[in-house]
Amino acid sequence: MTDDNKKTPTDDKITELSAWQKRNKEYLEKKALEKAEEAETEETESEEAQEDENLSEKETASVSEEESEDKSESEAKEDPDVDGESSEGEEDDPAVEELDPSEKQEKKPSFFKGLKTKKPKKEPTVAKRHIYRALPVIGISSIVALLSIYFLSPLSTQKVIEFSGNKAVDQQLLYEKSRIKEEDYTLTTFLHKSVYEQNMKTASPWIKEVHMHYQFPVTFKVNVVEHKVVAYYVTGEDHYPVLENGEVVETVTPASELPSSYISLKFSDRELVRQFVQEMKSISSSITDKIVSVDLTPSKVTKDLVTITMKNDNKILVPVSQITRKLPYYKAISKQLDDDSTIDMEAGVFSYSEQSIADAKEQAEKEKAESTEKQEEHSEEASQEQNQVQNPEGENSSGNE
Repeated sequence: MTDDNKKTPTDDKITELSAWQKRNKEYLEKKALEKAEEAETEETESEEAQEDENLSEKETASVSEEESEDKSESEAKEDPDVDGESSEGEEDDPAVEELDPSEKQEKKPSFFKGLKTKKPKKEPTVAKRHIYRALPVIGISSIVALLSIYFLSPLSTQKVIEFSGNKAVDQQLLYEKSRIKEEDYTLTTFLHKSVYEQNMKTASPWIKEVHMHYQFPVTFKVNVVEHKVVAYYVTGEDHYPVLENGEVVETVTPASELPSSYISLKFSDRELVRQFVQEMKSISSSITDKIVSVDLTPSKVTKDLVTITMKNDNKILVPVSQITRKLPYYKAISKQLDDDSTIDMEAGVFSYSEQSIADAKEQAEKEKAESTEKQEEHSEEASQEQNQVQNPEGENSSGNE
């Protein structure tokens, strides 16, 4: 046998590790694996949702590592047998220091790998969920603060009211009747605008509709719709407007403001005037534009009979309650008649001209004159006969004497 093939006792001791070294090596490898696993689990956790918890876990993990290392060191120091064995092994086996380089490389990366997994401590920050929870409170508080400043400032009571569409009604009257006060808030004026519209609507019989609109920042536009004038109630030389709702305005219209053509009503019964206006709403303008005046001419049978005089001097006799039903026939009848004709619609519908009426009156007067003449002749004959009867008696009496 050569010297190269011989195995010395020192070679066996170098290749074989002591029990303490094996346990220490296993312990270090196990610890490195645990640290690597903990680092991987820490990285996979959600940093956004549980950032505070991750920090605390990392702190506890680092503390536990230090404690475990301290514990292992303290156990190694307190165990004299292990120390004795290790020291004896080291003394008896000087080759322990001369371990294989591969084993040293296996030990070093595992140890430093555990150190590298430790991350620097982060300063605690406010979680986003707390910010989201605080946003509604901050928003509501800001709105309340702004509203408080607004209502305390003079801007909250500033109002500009603009009127349009009113011709017969003065806007000062509308403003007074609306009951809007200068100290009222702009917001309350906007919230109660329906009440102000109703107040202005009752200010005058002229007003048909009132619409109030808000325009940012402090302007209120009031649009007024007035009733139309359908006729004028005439008494003497005064003219009072009759509106489309049947109301008679108590204000006299000056002659200079009267239109070129209008309907004159010459009866003062307000209820009958209102009924006449309601009945005339369904009549076409081709007929109403030709009416000059309406007079109340009641008969023994019809109390609401009126005489409507047209521009061509035609006259229509019709009850007010039957205007809607009978007056539309005038358009067809008038084409067959001459001017100065009368259409009687009291009972039925028939017409006659003024000439025929005059002729009838003349005929009636002639007949009346003839009848009076005949009566006078008869009376004279009768008186003569009576005288003749009386004279013979007087002659007889005188002869006897």
